[in-house]
Amino acid sequence: MTVSIDGKPGTTELGRPLLIGITGSRGSGKTALLARLLDYLRRDGRAVDGLLAEAEGRPSQGRGAERYVLRWPLHNRESPLCERIGQGDPPYRFSDQAWHQVAAWAEGLASQTPRPDVIVLDEFGQLEARGEGFARHWDSIVRAEPAIVVVALRQEASERISTHLGQPFDLIVEAGAPRTLERLCELCAAARDWQRIGRYGAAAGGIEITLGSLLHGTKVPFRRVVMASLQSVTLFFAGEKLARPTRLIWVSYLAASLKALSPAGNRLRPMTAIAMQGTLFSTSVRLLGWNTIGVTAGAWLVGAWAALQGVLLQYLLLGESLLNAYGEVQEWFTRTLGWRIPSLPLTVAVYVAAAGSASVGIVTWARYRRRPPALLAKALTRDIHGKTLIHALPWWRRLLREYKSRAFWLPLIVVLLLLVASGARPPEIAGLILRAFGIVALLFIAIAFIKPGQWAHRLQSRGMWGPAVALSRAMLPVIPARSNGRR
Repeated sequence: MTVSIDGKPGTTELGRPLLIGITGSRGSGKTALLARLLDYLRRDGRAVDGLLAEAEGRPSQGRGAERYVLRWPLHNRESPLCERIGQGDPPYRFSDQAWHQVAAWAEGLASQTPRPDVIVLDEFGQLEARGEGFARHWDSIVRAEPAIVVVALRQEASERISTHLGQPFDLIVEAGAPRTLERLCELCAAARDWQRIGRYGAAAGGIEITLGSLLHGTKVPFRRVVMASLQSVTLFFAGEKLARPTRLIWVSYLAASLKALSPAGNRLRPMTAIAMQGTLFSTSVRLLGWNTIGVTAGAWLVGAWAALQGVLLQYLLLGESLLNAYGEVQEWFTRTLGWRIPSLPLTVAVYVAAAGSASVGIVTWARYRRRPPALLAKALTRDIHGKTLIHALPWWRRLLREYKSRAFWLPLIVVLLLLVASGARPPEIAGLILRAFGIVALLFIAIAFIKPGQWAHRLQSRGMWGPAVALSRAMLPVIPARSNGRR
């Protein structure tokens, strides 16, 4: 039975299968590649199924074949699919019997034991671009809940095919690209992990874009600790079912990528916090294991970083002037009121310990309940629309927004006033102002050069198909509702 995130019948929390397209010219080896993939997965003991459209009578490379035969390699049967007639688009006469067999096979996928984890289809072209062919049976294929579907694809028709399927392609690769088969096998082996990472990364990014922007915009006290605790819970539930929890770090990297594309609120500090907190949590479970000790230590580090990052950033901006200003405040309290206030390191240490403990408490509560908080559950079932992820402002206005942030100017003004009161010289004051503005500008430029919108392509070009697919799944806009065409 399909189970929703809160344990009730419904759609799976992982969403639709990862959809991988294999492109290439006619006769470029797409079908042969899929056949080798099927054979490898079968020999590896994976639950896999699929069908191939094998060409017969191809006159030359790059030319369409005279006829195609559908073959089910794992079921030892085949059926004539179509024969060239020289006219029409495509110029073939298709067999109704073959499509009846495809329909029966697709309907039976959900009742197989075990259900196929990977499904291979050959191929999606002009028929599927009109909502016909395999597209008519897509709902039956999705009901079987495969982790990944790999299809041979006519790339020029990919957008129209996506519309009829109701989901975009997560990855499109050339059949002749180097190490394509090896990387496809690796991706299929870890498909459910990357599917889960993409889903939870999108949920974490959505929470940060919506609730995070709201809390930061309204200046709610301890908002960083609140968001850190939510990230700890998200990381726990994401990693709980990962075959390899060491991949968990990508959940936070995806969330940071989405925050980088958000038009609302500040981005620099939240991006840094999300990425660092995910790194700390992932490192903890990598070193200590996925157990109570590893998860607790990871959750504590996430909360601790939320409290510590602001202090570290202010020290980066203000340097020793921050410590000198706090020293002036200590002396004023002692001299005027007779109070001895704690030193800055002690104050920070207490706050860090409290924030880490709060994060641990939230994760412990969530582990005891055995289901995510309602906010996370809702985020897991909601797509992030592309219109949410658009840079609506020119670069100079986004930089100005960083300077207008209270987290930047308020500590700077307080420290400047204290330095002036203590008799600081004008060059020292001017140097502090230039330092603060310059460091923010450098950090902003560094973020601008990262260009998160290009990360998926860069990861793919480096052979990291799993992270590329997860990132694409988190960042792609929603495809309009499908329209089922009729042959």
